[in-house]
Amino acid sequence: MTIVPAAAPEVSAAGADLTPVTPATATVGRPVRRRSRRHDDGALLAAAERMVGQIADLVAEVAALRTDNASLRADLETALTMFERSSAALSSGAAHGGRRRKAGTTRRTGRAARSRAVAQSKRGRRGRATPASVTPNVVLAVIGKLGEATAAEIAAEISRAGVPVGGRAVRHLAESAGARVVAGSDGRRRYTTP
Repeated sequence: MTIVPAAAPEVSAAGADLTPVTPATATVGRPVRRRSRRHDDGALLAAAERMVGQIADLVAEVAALRTDNASLRADLETALTMFERSSAALSSGAAHGGRRRKAGTTRRTGRAARSRAVAQSKRGRRGRATPASVTPNVVLAVIGKLGEATAAEIAAEISRAGVPVGGRAVRHLAESAGARVVAGSDGRRRYTTP
């Protein structure tokens, strides 16, 4: 048997040992110490219980989400049904020519239709919106000032103060404010303070 002397270790430019490790050159270190099995079982059991709790929470959350999902699906189906009905109603209305006109009237064309559209856009929509400054409290104050008054009289008093308002709006505001409604001697509704 021939003994071959070990070659000098190869060293990289950074100074690291590049000699291959063989069973003859390997060094045996100390054996790895293991933790006691009793300690590992307790930590493992605690981690497993934590995971089971988290899984139970996730199962409950998924069940709640499925319930919400079922409710949302029912709402969506209702909305789609309503949409389909309205679409069908619009299409059937278009088949009948849209708006119905009195017999003998014709559709306006050309210049007359444009001038009517311009006049309508200047006028705005029918009626007028109740001004924001006219509130139920304002209506009650005017009723208190006048004592007993009809909606038209209350509207006239508010309009004299510089805010034009109609009797229908006053009637609505007076009833929502809780004013008492009394039948007058002339048969008209009269409003008094509550």
